[in-house]
Amino acid sequence: MKVSANKELTFATKSLLAYLLIPLLIVTPVSLYLAKKGIENTLKTAGANYVDRIEDVITEIQIDTSLAMNQLSSCEAIGEKLLFASNLRELIVVRDNIAVCSSKRGKLNVDITSTLNGQPITNGVFLYDLEGDSEKRTIVVANSIQDGGKNGVFAVIDKSYLVDRILHIEDDKINHITAKFNGKIYPSTRSFDSNYVYKILKSKQYGFSLLIEVSPAYVNRTILFALSTSFPLSLLISGILFLVMRKLKQREDLGAELKNGLNRKEFFLAYQPIVNSQTHKLLGMEALIRWQHPSLGLVRPDIFISLAERQQLINDITDYVLEFAYSEISQSKNTFSTSLGINVPPSYLHEQKHLQTLVNYAEKLKLLGVTLTVEITERQILDELGRKALAFLRQQGIKISIDDFGTGHTALSVIQQTEFDYLKIDKCFVDTIGVETVNSAVLNTIIELGHRLDVQMVAEGVEELHQAQYLAQMGVHKLQGYYFSKPCSLKEIENSWL
Repeated sequence: MKVSANKELTFATKSLLAYLLIPLLIVTPVSLYLAKKGIENTLKTAGANYVDRIEDVITEIQIDTSLAMNQLSSCEAIGEKLLFASNLRELIVVRDNIAVCSSKRGKLNVDITSTLNGQPITNGVFLYDLEGDSEKRTIVVANSIQDGGKNGVFAVIDKSYLVDRILHIEDDKINHITAKFNGKIYPSTRSFDSNYVYKILKSKQYGFSLLIEVSPAYVNRTILFALSTSFPLSLLISGILFLVMRKLKQREDLGAELKNGLNRKEFFLAYQPIVNSQTHKLLGMEALIRWQHPSLGLVRPDIFISLAERQQLINDITDYVLEFAYSEISQSKNTFSTSLGINVPPSYLHEQKHLQTLVNYAEKLKLLGVTLTVEITERQILDELGRKALAFLRQQGIKISIDDFGTGHTALSVIQQTEFDYLKIDKCFVDTIGVETVNSAVLNTIIELGHRLDVQMVAEGVEELHQAQYLAQMGVHKLQGYYFSKPCSLKEIENSWL
């Protein structure tokens, strides 16, 4: 026993560790992955903003250059046009490789052949070192005026504007930005590479590229946040997983307990009276099985009945009900003249031995003044074999009742092909009496159908006097519900109704 207890403790400990570790091992990598994607998205968004910012400035300069090109004949006019352009350091007009006009210095006569390194003037955006100093590197926008490559206009962006406005880092998530124009790098002291987390974005409009490197502090914050949230999240998942597995284990244990409970006679019957709708005298009773578990207490039928169906014990429960009901009634000293309703699953009707069991108990109960009634729920559509079984049972003097009528999907043609004696109206339709709902009209339709089929009707779930009165006026033959009596023991039935 001690070894077994130690094994159970070891298994429980391992299970608890599994509940804790498995979610943590899943949630933590997922959180880190999402953190990584978040950092990448931040870089992408920030990079796109800086690309847009530079493109906007270049576009503005292109517009200024176009205006200046309309005034090429007048250097003074060019100077006046661009006098207050904050983004421009200088605009230079070149003819035959000679700088002839500056927006800041006026007329010039400077040969720039060496500056151009013998290359023709072409349209584009370049990086240029002012005065040959790489620390004064800035953006130059070039526009060719005529064929030949010796005439054009150069717009030089102001260095301070470039640093303070275009590439100024305002976000603490970004460490630095490096630009690349036609092979040259800005700032000149950097390489277009990084040993840390970065992203490269390219301008579709002007062809330059930006390298955006993330701030280590931002990465650390993001990872720390991911780790700090993953732990409580994994604990929450562990708790949910534990509760779910515990619930499943309880169901599994309950399934094993169900069979043992039948063997240990833990089940008992409660009987609900069925009365005449006019006189309210006892005409019958429905046997309802209950489970008094030794540790769990009273287990609800909606739990163990569905469990019994999954465990294929529902037929065993039906046998149990028949045996228990006969045992109790046979031991009574009272004389009965009632019907006894037993809920029978359709699967019970598929085997000849079960049909014979019903016939045997019906004969024994008849000797005690009790007529056996087999109740078949309408939600479980009967097949042809089941309908033949019902016809056989009726021939043996057993009454047939269609239970919960109107709540399932049985076609009217199936009802017409099935031989039965009682039609039980479900509580959900009885509840509509005196209330204007969609189901109000359905109740009257069911009652009318019962009259046309020439079968007796039993209304379930009658809880109010006005319901009982209405059903009696509509010709419903029998009533059942809390208004008359809750399910009770056979002894209480004897004391109150016989």
